[in-house]
Amino acid sequence: MPRVARARSLPEAVVQRLVADHTAGRLAGLLGEPRVDVLALNLALDAASRR
Repeated sequence: MPRVARARSLPEAVVQRLVADHTAGRLAGLLGEPRVDVLALNLALDAASRR
């Protein structure tokens, strides 16, 4: 996250919040691993960088 924050000129806290917002939990709370919707995250990072 620090590298992404530097590359996008955003505070690290903003990047952490966006990653958390775009992370889906486990299937039925038990199966699989938490996963990040990378496309949606990148779009949100683009929007945040433009502000």
